[in-house]
Amino acid sequence: MKANLKNWIPYQLAWAKQEWKVDWLDLGDHAVSEPFFDETISICISSMRMRSRFHPQSDLSFLLQAAASVQSLAPTAFIFHVSRCGSTLLSQALTTDQDHIVIAEAPLFDQVLRMREKDVSLTGQELKDIFLAAIQLMGQQRTGREKHYFIKLDSWHLHFYALLREWFPDTPFYFLSREPAAVLASHQKRRGIHSIPGYILPAVFAMELKPAHFEDFNLYTATVLGGYYNRLKSCHDLNFPHNYFYDYSWGMQGMVPHFLSAIGLEILKPTMTDRIGFHSKYPNLPFQQEMSPETSFRYEVAETAYLKYYETLSKNG
Repeated sequence: MKANLKNWIPYQLAWAKQEWKVDWLDLGDHAVSEPFFDETISICISSMRMRSRFHPQSDLSFLLQAAASVQSLAPTAFIFHVSRCGSTLLSQALTTDQDHIVIAEAPLFDQVLRMREKDVSLTGQELKDIFLAAIQLMGQQRTGREKHYFIKLDSWHLHFYALLREWFPDTPFYFLSREPAAVLASHQKRRGIHSIPGYILPAVFAMELKPAHFEDFNLYTATVLGGYYNRLKSCHDLNFPHNYFYDYSWGMQGMVPHFLSAIGLEILKPTMTDRIGFHSKYPNLPFQQEMSPETSFRYEVAETAYLKYYETLSKNG
């Protein structure tokens, strides 16, 4: 590894021979603005391979030491979501401001949160130290002008709420939702990994995998969504002062102003509102409101859970 860690970040964990290894990525002068961090990794790995065949890898102890040596920001806010509900559009709007660090669905964060799936020997304190180190290194100030650091998590990280809230008691958590039939219709076109039975351990979703889920992927996705809405309702019922909620039905144009106001930042810029007018994943395509989903996408396990959550959300504001 390089002694000078500026622009170097950990991007992946590898578990081999009962030992953890950390793979490192040189961002160089690349400004992270891709809709998903997977895309950032692909771009920067290609650039690294053009310069050298060296594979930068370390052990966990180096990760912890490295975190103490970089100048970084603490997270300004975490973004939770049920998928296909505007979270990517929100994170993309935030990337338009050069004062922002925006990390969207970084595989490393998910790998750390789920390390115990492979290594049951890890203590709670060790897991916390590793996660905080990853957060610090990903949030390093590379240009010196960065002021805010936003992290969009994966949808299933709703089920890690209690752990993350324990680690970040004073950080704003922003929760995005959308009615389930529309989410299901979107996954029918292009499935996320949490909408494919068995791709992620069912224990992560606190659910039981059944034969019917392999016969009907939409039933499986609806069951996952039902768990998401139940989790959202439990989070909302806590009345925790740093938890904020927004539903897709309230309108995409109002999402960014609501987000900034909720977390206490009055930094709305024209570039942010302009970005809302375009597709979340394809910034050159104008945003088009989707048609109402067919009734075939309505499953009771998701519809009931969403209605209970939305009624609570609407009642309490």
